[in-house]
Amino acid sequence: MGWNGLRPSQFTLQVLRDGTELQRKITAAMLQGVVLKSPVDIGTFRGNHRVSIGSVDYTKDFQKIDKSGTTAIADGMAKVLSIQIGMRVFISNNLPYAVALENGHSGQAPLGIYSITFQSVTSRYK
Repeated sequence: MGWNGLRPSQFTLQVLRDGTELQRKITAAMLQGVVLKSPVDIGTFRGNHRVSIGSVDYTKDFQKIDKSGTTAIADGMAKVLSIQIGMRVFISNNLPYAVALENGHSGQAPLGIYSITFQSVTSRYK
């Protein structure tokens, strides 16, 4: 990104577009990370990751089974596309055992899910 002959007003718009694109990329990376790092038994936990904008989505669905994570990622990406720079974005999982899994109570994810994804994504986008 640079001036490249743009007027200041055009440059400002470019900064906003670039910021929006970066926020979407980071959110997409976080979503993919938490979904794919999630331990899988029947796929309920993996299927219950939710992307919300502005406030946390506290819903949960014990019938939502997604062993591969493709549905959870697709549902989340539909929301990612509506993100604009500066919006507060949340990725959450509200199943009752989500905190236990984050705290390492799974042999498949002994270091957690969200925290290691956050560390990985933030190091990539420093």
